[in-house]
Amino acid sequence: MSYDTEHVRNAGNGPAMITGLPTFTDLLTNTNLADLYTTIRRSPGVTAPELIDQVAVSKKTVYEYLHRLERAGLISETENSGGTSAYDAEEFELTLTIRGIEITITPKLVAVIAQSDEYPIIKRVCDEHGFVTFALAHDLINAHSDGDVTIRQIATLTNLSHGTTYDFVEALYEIHNLGGDDPGPTTYTPDDVVDADLESALTDE
Repeated sequence: MSYDTEHVRNAGNGPAMITGLPTFTDLLTNTNLADLYTTIRRSPGVTAPELIDQVAVSKKTVYEYLHRLERAGLISETENSGGTSAYDAEEFELTLTIRGIEITITPKLVAVIAQSDEYPIIKRVCDEHGFVTFALAHDLINAHSDGDVTIRQIATLTNLSHGTTYDFVEALYEIHNLGGDDPGPTTYTPDDVVDADLESALTDE
C-alpha cells in the first residue's frame, strides 16, 4: 500500500529501509565515490574486481564505498553467472528546498561531479559559486545545445564570468557528448535562439 505524509511520499512502494543518507550528499563532494557510483550505473552487473580495475581508489576503498552505497539504497547487489557478487545502480532524485529555491540532485549531476579531476572547471564552479549555480548552469548548457539559450544568457542567469561559462560549457559538451559529431559548443547569438518565449523570459531576468 502506498501512502503520503508531510515528509514521505510513496511509502510502501520502495525499499523497506534506507540508511546512510550522508552518502547522497557525499556524492557531490567526493569525486571517487561519485565515479564509483557512475561506473556501476553505466555498467550494470559489474563486479567488485572489475570496479577495482576501473576506478582510481584502492581495493579496500572500493569495498568500503560499495558498502556505503548499498546501505544508502543507491546500488543493489546481484549475482552474476560466475557466482561473484555484482552490482546495479539505482536511479534516484533527492530534492531540497532552501530559501524558496528547489534543487533536485540526480545521477546525471553526479556523473558530472565524477569528472571533476579531469575537468577542474567543475570543482571551481561548485566551490566558488555553489551547487545551485552548478546545477542551474548544467541545465542551461543542455538548453544551449538545443539552441534555446546563448552563452551570454547563461552567464547572466548564473552570474558566472563569460570565460568561466564558456569553459563550463565546453566541459559539459564533452562529458555529455552534446553536439553529436562536433562536440564543441556553438556560440549562439540572441537572434539564433529558437524559443522566443524562453528568450523573453531570460531577458526579463
